[in-house]
Formats: sequence, structure tokens, C-alpha cells
Amino acid sequence: MTTSLIIVLLIIFFFAAGELLYPSTIREGFDSLIGITTPGYFSQFVPKRGDVGVGEEESGYLQDGRYFRGYVDVQGLGVSQDFCRMVQEESSGDTFFACALAGTDNLSSVKYRTLSVKSGFKMSRDDYMNKGSYCRILKDKNSGYEALCNRPLDNEFDVALRADQDPPQSIQTLLTFYSGCMFWMRFRDDMIDYVSNAKAYTKGGIEIEESPPNPPVTQGLSFNGIDHFVRLADNADLELGDKVKMRSLRAIMLWVYFDEFTNNAHILDFGNGAGRDNVVLGIVGKGDPNVFTSGEIRPPLLYGADSTVPTEKTGAQPVEEVTPQKAMFESKANVDEYTSEGFELDPRRLPSSRVTDLVKYSMPAEKATLLYEIWDQQQRKMRIVIPGLLPKKKWTHLCVTATGTDSFRPDIAIYMDGEQVFLEPSGFLPQASTTSNNYIGKSNWTNETSQYENKNELFKGSLFDVRGYKVPLSEKVIKDSIVWGKGLLGLI
Repeated sequence: MTTSLIIVLLIIFFFAAGELLYPSTIREGFDSLIGITTPGYFSQFVPKRGDVGVGEEESGYLQDGRYFRGYVDVQGLGVSQDFCRMVQEESSGDTFFACALAGTDNLSSVKYRTLSVKSGFKMSRDDYMNKGSYCRILKDKNSGYEALCNRPLDNEFDVALRADQDPPQSIQTLLTFYSGCMFWMRFRDDMIDYVSNAKAYTKGGIEIEESPPNPPVTQGLSFNGIDHFVRLADNADLELGDKVKMRSLRAIMLWVYFDEFTNNAHILDFGNGAGRDNVVLGIVGKGDPNVFTSGEIRPPLLYGADSTVPTEKTGAQPVEEVTPQKAMFESKANVDEYTSEGFELDPRRLPSSRVTDLVKYSMPAEKATLLYEIWDQQQRKMRIVIPGLLPKKKWTHLCVTATGTDSFRPDIAIYMDGEQVFLEPSGFLPQASTTSNNYIGKSNWTNETSQYENKNELFKGSLFDVRGYKVPLSEKVIKDSIVWGKGLLGLI
């Protein structure tokens, strides 16, 4: 009897020890039952909050849809039923990130939260949740960028920021876009600089649709070609030079859509006036002239409002053979009498001029010549023109970048839609340390010519994802930017 009891106790001890040391191995014959660590097991006991969700908020607070909001697993229960979002307190205007934890109905939905902005909390539009942590891309102490997170604790998010060692691929891609960036105007649903160096000042009432935020497809920022343009500055004097130095500029990248080829439109023109320290990216004229497929005949000069082609008989015409004496006497070439003494010679009418047909079938320009210029004080150091490059009514990705680390005369490459289309050996870089007239959509020459001359006009179309870099850009960054941009423009 004693021996049997000892054997039973040993068996019980063996299974108890095995359950403690190897719980996944010792199942004790209950494999068909739901384990307490099975995802979804606790969902029946901790349901989502019914009073808080997308568009539904606790009284006294406002949701900010520009930032992350959705259901995640902050409590570590194996189910994503904690609703997290950015909120602003109406009474104080202070902003913080909070989670309405599942199973806490009738309790405050903002108790589980981060610090507030007034207390030092840092915000970023590039935010996300990773394993219950609230993370976002932030500038670090070395002026670089990294993904930093507030970890979830028992009753709140940790105050300390910790680097995310395993950010999602989309965040890793964005981090490469931030590297070396001096200004980044996305023009998706706002007009802010995402590296917080410059500020945009608008003219003509130009604005972008901000609601709903984070649209899956954006149309970019639209310019009417009449009075719309944007001016960038990084100081109170409306200049660039404190944080964004043209002397450090090594690359420009953007998406452009031309509604119309307005005359000598400049997409970007940073400088100190017309022909003074300018960095210019734009087009030449109103598009490439080609009477068969694009250009227009020059406006009328002498023969009325509809055509430059004379309606009367002009030029050499075939006539019957006559002696010079007879022609002088009977034609208007008669120099001896005031009137003709005989019948006027009536030459055969030639077929319609081919020029008339060209006027009839001419069409607006469908392609334009790309222009990129660098000025040093009042000297134009570099002028790149690429005929027939830019299409109308189509989103096009452009990148101008140095191809090496030469600080004085690097090669300058032009990329369109990810393909190199031009290389300028030993090009020039901007030299000005400060520029006062830094325009997007306007030329510094617009106010320098009279109404009767070939005046530069404002850009008419749309822009998206405008960036400037202090480092050369690799083909990988350019192509990754195109994929990222196509997704937001609805091109894929």
C-alpha cells in the first residue's frame, strides 16, 4: 500500500514538474480544449469599448485623424481590441496619444496615455503601432532620423523613447527618404515641411484639401497659373539660409503635372531676384513647337486676326509669256501712265498654300523642354535644356542630383520616371549662402519683363512630394520614391 502511494505521488510530481518546465510539451490529454494563451480566448471577456472608435470620442476631447488610429493589442491579451488614437483636450488644447482599453467601459478612455505635447511629447505624421508600442519617425540628437517608441506599461505608456529594432518595411523606406533631406513638402493633405526646416507662405489663396486626412489617393497641390504660388523661408526675414542652405543643395526631387504649358513656367526658382543666385527648374516657352503635332503658328502680324497667310495674290506667279515691253505697258508696272492701257495680266491661281493647311491642323503643344539652371551671383554658370522631355496632363517624376561627392564640380544627372535621361559632366552647384526669393510655382523673372515682351508666367498644374537634399541621391532612393509616390497618386 505504501509502495503504490509512493508511485502515484511520483507520477503526480513528474507531471507537475513537466507542466512547469515544459508546458508546451506536457498537454495532459487536453489538446482539444482552448488554452488560455490561444488568441481570441479573452475576447469574450474583454470586448471593445462601445463608446469610443473611429469618429466617436469621449466628451471634451477631439480625435486627430492625421495620426494613427485603430485597434491594437496594448494589453497583450492576444486580441487587437484596444482603440488607440491621437486626441486633443478641448479645454486646454493640449494633445497626447491615448488608448481606450478593451473591457474598461464606463471608465475614462484617455487614462492610458502618453505625455502631452506641453510636457514634452513629440509628434510625427509618420507614426505606427508595433507590438503595443506607439512609434514614430523623429529627429534624434544628432539631427538624423530614427523610429522611436513609447513602450506600453501596466497603467500608461513609458515616458522614455526607445529605438524600434524591427520597424515595418514601409517605415524603413521612409527613413531612407529622410536621410540628408533639407526640405520635404509632400502636398498630400497639408503644406508643412516634414523635416521641420522651412515654412510655406501662400499667395493667391492657394490651398490643399485637408479633409479627410491621410487620403488613400491625393491630387497634390494645384496651381491655377494666374496668381497661385508658394514661397519657402526658414527665418523671419522670409529667406532660406539658416537651416536650408542653397550652397549645400545636391539634389531636387518632385512629381509634376502640367495642365498647360504656360510661358517659361518655373516649377522651382530659388534666388535673390531675376538672374541673381538662382536655382531654376522649369520649362522653355509654351512647349516645343511642332506644327504637325503640337506648336502653334506665330500670332498674326499684318493680315488680320485669323491668319498670317495673305488672302491676295502674292509672290511669283506663272503667267503667259510676253515681252517686257508689252508687260510694262499693259500691267500695273506701267511707269509712264497712271492707269493701265490694256488688260491686266491675270495669272493662274496656285493651289492652296501648305501653310494654310498647317494652320488648319495645328494643335497645342504636348511636350515641353526641361530647363535647369544654376546662377552664381549674376553669372549663369550652368544651363541644361532637354527638348521634348516633359508631357502634358500626366504625372511625371523628376530628379536632379549630383552623382558624386565632389563639392565643387560634380556630374549632374537628370532622371525622369526613374531613368537617367541626361548627364552634365563637371556641373555646377549653387553658391549662395542666403536666398531671399524662394518660389514654388513662380519665376523670379515674372516681375522683371513688361507686358509687351516674352513674359514668364506662373506654373499651371499640380505638384506632389517636393524635396531638397544635401546629399546625392542613389537610383534606389529615386525608384523607391517613385513606387511610394505612385501609390499615393493612385497610379498603381
